Amino acid sequence: MMPRLVAAAAAIVLQSLFGTLLMPGHATPGAAAQSAAPAWTALDAVGPAARWDHTLAADPESGALILFGGRDGAGEAFGDTWRYAAADGSWTPVEGPAPAPRFGQAVAVDAANRAVYLFGGQAGPDFFNDAWRFDLDELTWSEIPTGDVRPSPRYGTSAVLDNDGNVLVSHGFTFEGRFDDTWSLDPATGVWTDVSPPAETRPLKRCLHEAVWDAGADRMLLYGGCSSGFGPCPQGDLWAFDPAAQTWTELTPAAGPAARSNPALIQDETSARTWLIDGLTEGGYTADLWMLDLAAGGAAPGWVEVSPVDVAPAPRASHDAALLDGDVYLFGGFGPEGALADFWRLESAEGA
Repeated sequence: MMPRLVAAAAAIVLQSLFGTLLMPGHATPGAAAQSAAPAWTALDAVGPAARWDHTLAADPESGALILFGGRDGAGEAFGDTWRYAAADGSWTPVEGPAPAPRFGQAVAVDAANRAVYLFGGQAGPDFFNDAWRFDLDELTWSEIPTGDVRPSPRYGTSAVLDNDGNVLVSHGFTFEGRFDDTWSLDPATGVWTDVSPPAETRPLKRCLHEAVWDAGADRMLLYGGCSSGFGPCPQGDLWAFDPAAQTWTELTPAAGPAARSNPALIQDETSARTWLIDGLTEGGYTADLWMLDLAAGGAAPGWVEVSPVDVAPAPRASHDAALLDGDVYLFGGFGPEGALADFWRLESAEGA
């Protein structure tokens, strides 16, 4: 199946940032609830052109965001890199060699080693399975030599950095079908290892899902996506992958958001909460915000809807977002009006 105009929503609100984010009595694990959230602020900063299926990564040490690639309203791939400096609110293009133009790639941030790792993507009929490192100090790209043993080329995949500094990549799509395999890359050696468990114990084949790393539980969380040809599209299931045991476990909250493709999923490492923003549902593009409470120990995690107030980004998918210095930044995406170039910040409630 050809890739769909689907989403990569993104935005987040941290419990620690927003103070009392959940209304009293609404933090019930396994049950959907509603709560208020601060408003979004539209940022007027001249920078990247309208796009979707791009990636956005945060560098807390320098107070910057790194945007790469994506595609325009006609589906043509971008190969540009941009750096946003939060201190002065400016975008600057990053010059020099870079990965080939592409969209639907996945990135993972390694703050300790000052790097953003990139894998895969698509441009027209071509799919990629190369791996790249962006140096956050030098602002340069370099390809990671990985040899012949590596995941197959794919688009609409996911990537996280685990507690051992490895990049985990799982699932994805090409014109030949969807995947359900999981791979681990050691960026220092360039060695890929297939860590897929037996086929019958994996999440269903899919693409356009999202994943985050839950550092407290040493696991990758995978949510949603599209399983056309194998099952539902969109999906609304939630899974956890333990890289040490190489096992998947399905998590089953009692209620939660509508199933969706390519949402934004962001992890708050300080409060054991995961945030889900927007996406493409059966009813169309959505503009909602959900929190997954992972602090319930062995109990099933519970989804809580966080109701937006005042102005907020319009419904969209295939955008991306990142957390920087307590604020969530969201750029672009694809919505009912086409490709978007708007830029938003969801600020910490401190002092509000």
